[in-house]
Amino acid sequence: MILSTSSGDFPIPPEVATQLPKVPAVPDPTMPQYNEAKRAFAEWLDSAPEHTIDFERLRRWHLVQNELAAAAHAEGRTFVVTEDGLD
Repeated sequence: MILSTSSGDFPIPPEVATQLPKVPAVPDPTMPQYNEAKRAFAEWLDSAPEHTIDFERLRRWHLVQNELAAAAHAEGRTFVVTEDGLD
């Protein structure tokens, strides 16, 4: 798995990947049949409270990782994806 950030793309270590919530990809507006995909995603999100929680956890994790990657890049350090932000 790869994490895409504003600072680049980074491999997600297997021990981190196993901790990530299982969430379907947010539909890309440029994809064919976007409206159907958007509707299916919204239905998945609304189908269980846990789905909303998992989506928010994954979103927050991505924001934290993006910030950590940017800081590492600015300081000239190597960035390694972590579980930071999943709590």
